[in-house]
Amino acid sequence: MGAKEVIVGDIRRDEIIDKAVAGVDKVLLILPDALSGMVPMATRLIEAAKKNNVTHFVFSSCLNTVMELIQHWEKYEIEDELMGSTLNYTITKPSGYMEGHFPTGPGSVFETGVLTSFMKVDQPSNLISLDDIAAANVKVLLSDDEYYACSLDLCTNDNRTTREYAQEICDKTNQTLKVNMIPIPDFPSVHANDQFGRIAAYHGNHPYKENPLDFNAVMERPAKSFSQYVDDVLASK
Repeated sequence: MGAKEVIVGDIRRDEIIDKAVAGVDKVLLILPDALSGMVPMATRLIEAAKKNNVTHFVFSSCLNTVMELIQHWEKYEIEDELMGSTLNYTITKPSGYMEGHFPTGPGSVFETGVLTSFMKVDQPSNLISLDDIAAANVKVLLSDDEYYACSLDLCTNDNRTTREYAQEICDKTNQTLKVNMIPIPDFPSVHANDQFGRIAAYHGNHPYKENPLDFNAVMERPAKSFSQYVDDVLASK
């Protein structure tokens, strides 16, 4: 896909971090939410970036960090560490991913009209396309110093419930929406089980709304709406 070099390895290991950062001007850090040890991993990467004179460190965090969610608190700790470092940094804060919440293909709500969820589906949330997250991060990375020492919310102007998002898909595919509630998935990791339990408890009972002001200002255009995402998916069939 255009990458000139790919390094495969465990980013929790110092030798992999040193290899990844050596000779690099700019870093975009995207961490896996369910992996334990996220904060010390990022701390070592920040230290390696300082040692290697990285000119711009971009961290993909998350929208509206809240204490109840483990991955939010971990990313908040990393934001705090980054802001207290000597690095030129930008923190991008995307909302939920359209492609993650409403994937396509066999078994999806696009194909079956069935929305399967371990979270309640009647709280407002904000979703953004992965394409728009990538575009905003690329623009920040390719900039000079315009975005140093700032945080940018990446989201759309949609603040709808999961049920409402799914209903639009069903309306456009001529299906009757059925919501299939399932238990919280069971993971081998205690950390992941705790995280997803908290996700279900929080997002099932709290709104997660946002304002697209930052994204619109950076990109000089609005992000793709959920309606456009659905239309694009259906047009590609």
